Amino acid sequence: MKRSLVLTCVVAALAAAAACKTLTPEPDVSECTVLAAECTHCTDPDTRQNCENVVATTDDVQCSVELDDPQVTAYCSGDGGLEGDAVADAPPLPTCDPSAIAPDAGECACAPGATCAPTCDQGHCTVHCPASATCEGSCSGGGCIFDCAAGSTCANSCAGGGCTFTCEDDAVCSDTCPLDGGCTGY
Repeated sequence: MKRSLVLTCVVAALAAAAACKTLTPEPDVSECTVLAAECTHCTDPDTRQNCENVVATTDDVQCSVELDDPQVTAYCSGDGGLEGDAVADAPPLPTCDPSAIAPDAGECACAPGATCAPTCDQGHCTVHCPASATCEGSCSGGGCIFDCAAGSTCANSCAGGGCTFTCEDDAVCSDTCPLDGGCTGY
């Protein structure tokens, strides 16, 4: 009886451990993925070029060092170098056209609580998906950045390759890229 009970407990423990292994792990966002997103915000051309060169190395140690660089912090923080209350006073990103955005529009944000499906045929667009938004963007031109905040749902595609997908904790992301497309974070 004792042996049967022990065996039952061992089998139950192994079944529980196997079930845990079938869970999908949280996406691991590399330092270079984070830096790539920061590079798009650089307001100084030399700092941007250096930032992009470091990202191209795909070395997370170099990317981590670059993220801490005062030049990157000053010129590439996504807030235009603003600090403190000035960040809160910065104008919001323009709302993505629900059906299309032009690459010269820079970056845009989908409206909270809405579904938007911007397209970027020429590439290098940046689309932010805030909490409660559903973003289904497509980037046939490649090199786009899709940033999905906690509480958002993202199903973006990058037919052109070279895109960066950022999926925060508590976001639901099912982004796609060609098999050899060179995308990161999906």
